[in-house]
Amino acid sequence: MTPPAAPPTEKSTEGSRPAKTLEVLSGARRGFKLSWSGSPGSGITVGRAPQNQLVLPDDHLSSEHGQIFREGERILYRDFRSTNGSRVLKKGGTLCPVDAGAAFEVELHDGDQLLLGDPQGPVAVLYHAGTAATTATVAAGAGDSGETEVGRILARRTLNEAEAVAGKVERDPQVAALLLATTKKLGRRGLDLQAVFDGLAEAVFELVPLSTHIAIELDDGPDGRMATVYAAARRPEKALEPRTDGKPDGKADGKAEGKAPTLRASRAVVRRVLQERAAVLIANAAQDLAGVASIMGARIQSILGVPLWEGEDIRGVIQVDNRASSAMFKERDLEVLLVLAGLATLAIENARLHQRLRLAEEQARGEARFLKNSEEKRRAPAPIGQSPAMREVLRQVEKVQGTRATVCIEGETGTGKELVASLIHYQSPRRDKLFVAQNCAAVPENLLESELFGHKKGAFTSADSDKKGLFEVADGGSLFLDEIAETSLGLQAKLLRVLQESEIRPVGATQPRKVDVRIICATNRSLEKEVAEGRFRQDLYYRLKVFPLRLPPLRERRDDVPLLAEHFLKKYTGELKKAISGFTPDTLSQLASYNWPGNVRELENEVQRLCIQVEPDHFITPDLLAPHMRQAEGVVDRIAPKKGPLKDMLEEVERFLILQCLKEHDGNKTRAAEALGITREGLHKKLSRFGL
Repeated sequence: MTPPAAPPTEKSTEGSRPAKTLEVLSGARRGFKLSWSGSPGSGITVGRAPQNQLVLPDDHLSSEHGQIFREGERILYRDFRSTNGSRVLKKGGTLCPVDAGAAFEVELHDGDQLLLGDPQGPVAVLYHAGTAATTATVAAGAGDSGETEVGRILARRTLNEAEAVAGKVERDPQVAALLLATTKKLGRRGLDLQAVFDGLAEAVFELVPLSTHIAIELDDGPDGRMATVYAAARRPEKALEPRTDGKPDGKADGKAEGKAPTLRASRAVVRRVLQERAAVLIANAAQDLAGVASIMGARIQSILGVPLWEGEDIRGVIQVDNRASSAMFKERDLEVLLVLAGLATLAIENARLHQRLRLAEEQARGEARFLKNSEEKRRAPAPIGQSPAMREVLRQVEKVQGTRATVCIEGETGTGKELVASLIHYQSPRRDKLFVAQNCAAVPENLLESELFGHKKGAFTSADSDKKGLFEVADGGSLFLDEIAETSLGLQAKLLRVLQESEIRPVGATQPRKVDVRIICATNRSLEKEVAEGRFRQDLYYRLKVFPLRLPPLRERRDDVPLLAEHFLKKYTGELKKAISGFTPDTLSQLASYNWPGNVRELENEVQRLCIQVEPDHFITPDLLAPHMRQAEGVVDRIAPKKGPLKDMLEEVERFLILQCLKEHDGNKTRAAEALGITREGLHKKLSRFGL
């Protein structure tokens, strides 16, 4: 058994601050007491290895078993995933395991006992919170009798010293040759950023043989904040368990064999490098950064933190670790890495620039495809119809198309609101710019803001790059917002700002951007009713409804049904490459008498189905119609309308159906209108037209 190490030298640090005391109750060092200040950032490591502050040379303890540290106002014990584990016997008698089945840390209170190692014969350590009268002391040694400075940096090289350091390093022929070879390797990696990172990791593991892990931070987050973009281990992390002899596990082979994307650079190390504008060597991370969770959780022992620099600018930080033992790096390692970082920065920046250009190119191609699709819409025909209702719509479009006015299109689902919106755009002075359409009901509420206004990289979890919103894409053109009534009140406020100020703010951005976009919106609801019921902002309603446009449902423009049916027949026979003789008069009559609750979209779908169903070179007959459309079959025969123009025959059928409906509802016009699927005002107009 290893003889007990000498008690650590104690050093008074904080006057009358209450000390924390650890008393060993069993094991090889029974009776030993250690006082600790418990000050912020300090901690006590426990284990068999001599570098621990509390050395317990018992066979069933791990070389680095655990740590007692302060976090805020709490004192915690953390187990370093030791072989035999740890438990805490609370003062009240409760036993708390500290392992993978529970948690790897637990809060300590006065009188709690640490039970370390073998559950059958653990080493017991009593924790005492101290009293105000106790002189506070801190363990300054690490198992020897010499005093060690707490929180010290073993070596530092500032950017102002970089040139002198480079000259010194290059005077070593062996190191100079390795650096030259590394530079050539990085050059051969080309513009693939991942390949450059891999090459840099290989170079680090070759030039600093005792390194076990590397992490690279770049100004890659929103607003230039640093973020870990690459991390790798010399070999898989499970093979890096510390050894009792203090030597690193395995030979350095210069290869980053085990990629470890879950690894992260320590924020404390990155901040120190950036604040001091220097490369730093931290010899004993467990002591120097005892209160840092990322250091203790990863069991980092020795650290090199080096800036990625170009002239006076710092582009990022390289963190190189040894997770087996402390004091593994030398000043020569620090200087070599500082020179390597200066050489690698140019390769990284070139690869990042290439990556940004590639993303911009992909975005430009996407916008080009969008433009192509929009151009196809430009060639799309105007809404079809010769009915009085449709002619009135087209007259209104002619009045507004040459202006900048916001247009609000109201109409039932399937009436062709987007088609009318595109007609307004492509007949306007903005026709050479994009027409962008977005159905507000088709995107989840939490994503719609980003879709419309864009976002910055890092604004939320999945935001891995900057994205233009549809307002920016449509800049100079028109943005069609379908189903605008489906938006939340919060998003409505942002839309109001666009209309008032002509500016947007992408998610995660700090500065607004000016845009020139004409907004055309549509809804199948009554916005006035939505305002009255508190679901739509009144101020936005007035901004949107500068020029209201109502699209009539298909049942109010029955004269257009045959025209539309023939149009869709031509469209789908062309797509199917199928010769069809056309509709029989009875079929057209039944199509015209149907109410079409789905409007033009329903009619198009029905004609497409009929084109598939009918045999080539045959007519489309009434028996092929959907069953619910054949319910009125026989009406024409019962009425026996006089032969004449189709319009006159359809009016006779319509008159008959209205009278029948009124009879069924005992002359109640409100209920009859509901049954017919029209408004009471619409029913009155028809009765007046028929002289009823």
